[in-house]
Amino acid sequence: MENTKKDVAVLLDNAKTGIMENMKDKGIGAIIWDNSQAVFHFLPEILHHSEDGGKERTARITGLYRYNRILYLIEEDRSGVSLKDFYTPGVDVPPVVVTLTEDVASRELGDPEKEKGYTTQGTLEEWLVIADCYFEALNEK
Repeated sequence: MENTKKDVAVLLDNAKTGIMENMKDKGIGAIIWDNSQAVFHFLPEILHHSEDGGKERTARITGLYRYNRILYLIEEDRSGVSLKDFYTPGVDVPPVVVTLTEDVASRELGDPEKEKGYTTQGTLEEWLVIADCYFEALNEK
């Protein structure tokens, strides 16, 4: 059983690393999508566990943020991140997906360790769904 846990941990780390490398290759520091408009095959959600382990909640994910070689999930309704911050209402067509360069993401989103609504939690299966949503979001652009 222990080898299986190690194998899953390695697969999870490889999945996160693959996404980060893809984002870096594309010049993306963060990608944000609108769950109400994006046509994903699966809902980007994780079961989030409180730090003390006493509570669980479903967290809907609205994007990814690559910061200091760590990949963070952006939680919808908790992070304060909104696509409305990245276009001019009444002038621009509301986007379904926005990508930010590393510099802009760092400036606009800040340090995810100091801000609410960013997490690295999630199971291998949840991260694979998020990876699928990431690649589908790239096609929405």
